[in-house]
Amino acid sequence: MAFLVAYVAAFAIRFVAGKWMIDREGWPVLLDFVWIWMGGRFALAHNAAGVFNHSLFSSAQASLIGKAPASAALYQYWVYPPTLLLAAAPLALLPYAAAFLVWIGATLCVYLAAIYAILPCTLSIVLALLPCAVIMNVFVGQTAFLTAGLLGFSLVFMQRRPYLSGVLLGLLTYKPQFGVFFSVALLVTRQWGVIAGAIASASLLAAAAAFLFGADAWVLFARSLQAHNPATFLPNYTLEAMNQTVFGLMHWAGAGVIVSWSVHLAVAVPAAALACWLWMRPGPYQLKAAAFGLAVLIASPYVLIYDLTALSVPAAFIVADALASGFLPGERLALLGCFLALFLFVLMPIGPIAMLVMLGLVVRRASYATNAA
Repeated sequence: MAFLVAYVAAFAIRFVAGKWMIDREGWPVLLDFVWIWMGGRFALAHNAAGVFNHSLFSSAQASLIGKAPASAALYQYWVYPPTLLLAAAPLALLPYAAAFLVWIGATLCVYLAAIYAILPCTLSIVLALLPCAVIMNVFVGQTAFLTAGLLGFSLVFMQRRPYLSGVLLGLLTYKPQFGVFFSVALLVTRQWGVIAGAIASASLLAAAAAFLFGADAWVLFARSLQAHNPATFLPNYTLEAMNQTVFGLMHWAGAGVIVSWSVHLAVAVPAAALACWLWMRPGPYQLKAAAFGLAVLIASPYVLIYDLTALSVPAAFIVADALASGFLPGERLALLGCFLALFLFVLMPIGPIAMLVMLGLVVRRASYATNAA
């Protein structure tokens, strides 16, 4: 509880100081939600394609925060598929501050509900609020709660309601980098129901976005991917230390792009193969789901700090299995270490190290479960 009290106090102090959500003059603070809300305004004005015109989009963001655009580089690109505009447009019907609170509140509920579905106890809700990634997402107003919630519910339903699981994965396609693992793993593990649900929902979303915002929005989105540093997946070099992936860690350490990609693939491919192998062998479902959740994050080349909210999903599955069959020696300490280590994100991309430690815990538990059987 001390963590939660400290978080609430920190947000209150920043809000009063005009450094969160709204400044002292009543203008929005330049946070990520600025471009989400502004993208919704473009969509409502029947100019969805304008979000991919950075000069136009940055000027609109500047007008919202009441400052002249000293440099367009200060303002966020719209790097998401047009499908996210389906969520941004309704938010833009509200005043900015109200939209910010509705967005954070609604998506936080989705995230917490998913964690509770995995680990149904009140304490799990409290613990899910504590990671630094959660606090970062509340601060910037990003999509991480929705991402973690959809991932969590999809894994909850993947075994017993595969089509529904796939539908939820299809909704997650607004984060295409998270589909790197699933696009292969579902085929390898022959989860045809999940695949069918994902294709159906993703196709409907894409069609709806094309119908409402114009097919040219998809063309411009594809072009924007090529324009924003495709070698590193970072639209802004200042985000380098925040890219919480093996690629990001290597690039932060000074490795070149080719070496960074090589090491990333050398880690991501075995991790994905291991997750698929665990899925297809006998064992507790919680461990299979945890391995899938970790492989999604390990395989992605682009995971910023707030995206690590999704680490709560495999962590909840690990704890659920541990509560059912007992913790192994050192597991509590390892999970606590991962939780605390992620606060070092301001110094280095610590995320991939935590992911690999947690994957090691899953493999260890799976081995013990097999030997016990």
